[in-house]
Amino acid sequence: MKQKQALDRLLTRGGRRNDGVALVTTLIFTSVCVLALVLVSARHLQQRTLVDRYQVWQTAFDIAESGRLASQAALENSQDGILGISSEWVPQYDEQNQIVLPPFDSEFVDPVEITVQEGTPPITAQMISYVVDWASDNWDNNGDGVVDDVLENGIFSIHSASLFANHTRRVDAVYRSYDVNVWNNAIFGGTGQTGGLINGNVSIHGSVHLLGDNLAPGSPAVIAMDLSGTSLVHNNYTGMPANLRSMVPALPTTSVGGETVETLHAVFRVKRGLVGLSGNSEIGEPNAPGNLTKELMDGVFVQEGWTGNAVIPDGGRGIPKSVFSDNGHGYQYDLGDRVTMPFLDDYWREPDGSLVWNSTTGDWYTHEDYFSQVLLAEAANATDGYYTGDLTIDAGDRDAFYWNASKNQELTGAAALAAVPDPDDDYIRFDPATNLMEINGQLRVTGNLVLDGKANDKTIYYSGKGAILVDGNVTIDCDLYTCNNKNPNDTNLSYPVNCLGIMARNDMLVGSKSQLDIMGAFYAQGTIKTMKQTNVVGTFVSNYFDMGSQVPNIFQVPELARNLPYGMIGNYPLLVLKMMAWTERGIEP
Repeated sequence: MKQKQALDRLLTRGGRRNDGVALVTTLIFTSVCVLALVLVSARHLQQRTLVDRYQVWQTAFDIAESGRLASQAALENSQDGILGISSEWVPQYDEQNQIVLPPFDSEFVDPVEITVQEGTPPITAQMISYVVDWASDNWDNNGDGVVDDVLENGIFSIHSASLFANHTRRVDAVYRSYDVNVWNNAIFGGTGQTGGLINGNVSIHGSVHLLGDNLAPGSPAVIAMDLSGTSLVHNNYTGMPANLRSMVPALPTTSVGGETVETLHAVFRVKRGLVGLSGNSEIGEPNAPGNLTKELMDGVFVQEGWTGNAVIPDGGRGIPKSVFSDNGHGYQYDLGDRVTMPFLDDYWREPDGSLVWNSTTGDWYTHEDYFSQVLLAEAANATDGYYTGDLTIDAGDRDAFYWNASKNQELTGAAALAAVPDPDDDYIRFDPATNLMEINGQLRVTGNLVLDGKANDKTIYYSGKGAILVDGNVTIDCDLYTCNNKNPNDTNLSYPVNCLGIMARNDMLVGSKSQLDIMGAFYAQGTIKTMKQTNVVGTFVSNYFDMGSQVPNIFQVPELARNLPYGMIGNYPLLVLKMMAWTERGIEP
């Protein structure tokens, strides 16, 4: 009996020991779970904090980048691109020659508010952006020791900053600007027609830009430009007659292989349609060290490819045998829908790109309406300022002619030579004794315009700057030279500071007679046709070109786009910015 009781007591004490062990085990397990939960929660909170901070930084970065892009778009649309910073602010620079933007609480800052998340109240951020034109900011931006030198021309930098949730981010970018205005070409072609955009052979010295909007894409039967025989597109003035070369400015220079050479900065662009290359035709030339000219094109951008017997078929775009360019031949068209063919019923654009409101119609002025209703509005009556009917000026004519659009006055003979126009009058006068034509301002001809000459008297010299809008067709069949100071004997560097701009509503015939030299700026809504070995100094802008078979020469003058007569269509900058460098200036807490 005693033994049984002792055994029971022993068993009872053992059970109690087991209860204590279980309790300790439970406590340890619970502690480990709590500790693990705390660690997981801390880890989660830490990660959430990092994610939240990243989201703030990323949002601030996106807003800073959007400011940069907004400034770029504004610059490309002829605006200053400055956002949220007063024009009274004077830029400051640090010891690294970097611009220092004003703080967001500066008196010169009225930041652009950006809504990040809708709500009550909404979550917002702030953004500012500043643009520096290196050519005119009185600062040595490129660090070469010279302020606003030629190397800084066309260079812009954009400096954008954002403020979000007490965090700021800043990005800087440097751009080179390119003016792709239609007059920055030797030939600019618009819509084209069945069979192509340029027909015939032509020798072009300068840039070519063809849209081909009406051409059927992808069809090998459609050729935007058919260069056959000895046709060419070159980046220099090789072959330009000496007398014409003396009348135009010296070409800009660039460095190629350590050599300083002249260049037209010629670029070849075709948006739609194939480019045909046949025979000995070429775009650009192989680089030839040791001379003063650049042979390679600055760029070639052809969307659909190449065709012709000077192209190697490869089942795709084709491989042209005679295209020589800094970027080869494989790049596609690079400007999207940025450039369009200008038409007379497009909105009027001032030389700075701005529009003009027509309060009478409740819309912007069109080019034609502004030209006629505003630029010719000095006349008393609505139809004054127009030359009614056809206007012909013939170098072989023996009678002087004078038409003053501002006064609605037409004179001939001695009276034409004796008339004294006011400085701001729109007029044209021709003196057959000297073959001098004076031109000033804006004129409109309701019929056709003909500039002509005889076999032994085919030269007209013109002095001044004027734009003529012709409702009919235009024919130019004489030598048309520029001169300075109304003096036919003073032709040195006379173009394009003297410039005749002609706009034809319909078609234009330039040079149906052999061996003519013609200088000016020429636009036609229809076709420009040249039939002989004419030398054209200036630019052709038209929907379609018929170049015949005798290879006319067209020489682009880069300064023309900055010296067009007021009233010429498409006379405004059309900038495209291409990024040269980008950097972030660090994250600030």
